[in-house]
Amino acid sequence: MGIFDFLSKENRTRSKIEKNVKRANNKHTPKDYRQAALYEVIEQAKQGNDLAIGGLLARFAVNAEPSIEDEKEKEWVCDALIDIGEKALPRIKRALRSAESVNWVQRVLRNIVDEEQYKQELLDVLDEFDTEYERNPDRKIQTIMALSELEGEIIAEKLVRFLEDVNETARYQTVVALAKLEFELAREPLLKTMCEDESIRVRNEVVDVFCTLEWSTSGAKKQVAAILPSGYKQDKSGKIIRLGNA
Repeated sequence: MGIFDFLSKENRTRSKIEKNVKRANNKHTPKDYRQAALYEVIEQAKQGNDLAIGGLLARFAVNAEPSIEDEKEKEWVCDALIDIGEKALPRIKRALRSAESVNWVQRVLRNIVDEEQYKQELLDVLDEFDTEYERNPDRKIQTIMALSELEGEIIAEKLVRFLEDVNETARYQTVVALAKLEFELAREPLLKTMCEDESIRVRNEVVDVFCTLEWSTSGAKKQVAAILPSGYKQDKSGKIIRLGNA
C-alpha cells in the first residue's frame, strides 16, 4: 500500500468517525440511528482512536429523548471509557477543564485511577478556577462537590478561598464541603462567612455547621448573636446550640 492509499484510508476512517460522532451526539437523531452510531464510535474508541474518545466524552453534554434511553447511552459511554482506561486520560483531563458539566467525566476518572491520583487531578482543576463571575459555574461547583467526598486537609486548604466566590451556590457548596471535612483550619473563615455573607442560605448553613461540629464563635460572639436564626442560641462558651437540645 502506497502512502497515498494509506492517507486516503485514514481520511475515510476519520470522516466516518466524524459522521458517527455527529449523529450519536445529536439529540434530534432518532433513537435507533443515534444508538447505532454511538456503537460505532465506541468500537473505534476501544481501538484507541483519539477522535472517537473525544466524541464519547462529548456525549455526556447531550440530553436526548427519551430520558431513559439517554441515561442508558451515557452508561454505555461511561463503561466504554472505563474499559479504555489510561489511553483515555488525556481527553478526560481536557474534558475536566472544558466541559460545562463534569459529573460523568469525574465518574469515569475515578474508576480509572486510584483515589490519590483522582484527588490530585481534581485539586489541579480547582487551582485553575478563580472566584470571579463566570457564565456557567457548574464545572466549578461540581468539582467542589466531588472533592467533598474525599479526605485530606489539603482539600480544606484549597477550598477555603471559595467562601468568597461571587456565585452563591459555589459558596454554599464550599460550606457543605468544609463541614464534611471537619478541619479546624476552616473555623475562622467560616465564622467570617457566617457574619458577613449576604446570602441567608449560606449564613444559616454555617450556623448549622458550627452547631454540629461544636465549634466556638469566640472572636465574633456579638456579631453571631445578631444574625442567629430562630431555633438557635449561643451558650456562654460561644458554642451554638439548637433550642430544645440544650
